[in-house]
Amino acid sequence: MRKWPILFIIIVLLLVFAAYNNSNPKAINSRLARKGDIRSGELTYRVYLLGIVPVGEATLYAPKREEYKGQKVFHLSAYARSLKLFLKFFSGEANLDSYIDTQEFNPILFKQRIIVSGKPDINKEIVYDQKNGIMSIGDIRRQILPNTNDPLSVVFKLRGIDFDKVKELELNLNTNQKNYIMKGTATQQDILINNRPLKITVLKADISRRDKNPYHKSNITMILLKEEENIPVLIKVFASGMFINAKLVDIK
Repeated sequence: MRKWPILFIIIVLLLVFAAYNNSNPKAINSRLARKGDIRSGELTYRVYLLGIVPVGEATLYAPKREEYKGQKVFHLSAYARSLKLFLKFFSGEANLDSYIDTQEFNPILFKQRIIVSGKPDINKEIVYDQKNGIMSIGDIRRQILPNTNDPLSVVFKLRGIDFDKVKELELNLNTNQKNYIMKGTATQQDILINNRPLKITVLKADISRRDKNPYHKSNITMILLKEEENIPVLIKVFASGMFINAKLVDIK
């Protein structure tokens, strides 16, 4: 009987250590530095439920210059999947693609495909008419605010912001029906990795509906490492009563 309290304490300590290790910017950057230079490229993240349980992996691919309907664009893409460990119980994957203009970096087209075992596939294609403030999902047309973003274009814009000058930001979001606002503040910190000083930005933001509906809110915290651009090394999201974080584990 006496072993149980000791075992419980050990488990708690291991969980605390895991949560700390998965959310500490210095630990994450130290691990990446041992693999090589921390730089822009193809970014792979491990996704954790409650900051502890690994449940998936996500890759944010490097932007590509392409043409869409005769217009020069950046093609942004991301892919996420559940870990093989859970394939017997649950299987899911998601593909995201965004085509943004090369001037304002606003989306022209956003595509999303979600595959979950036991459920119908979800395929969504959104066309943005930023000039006229309209987005179209099939035959449905909705009004949008100026410079409306999708998730990938938001990340792209954040990677290019000079947080030495910008301390507060506000972005419009819409990939469904209602207009959302992402409003946040940025603070900077200096950390030392292998005797090399690095600067990180801690961005804390709230995402809510423009109509101020109290039931559609989420919080996001991003740790961005300043190199030639801002590299997201940690993303923490609290939404619908659930906490998830994604830490950068590999760069190609």
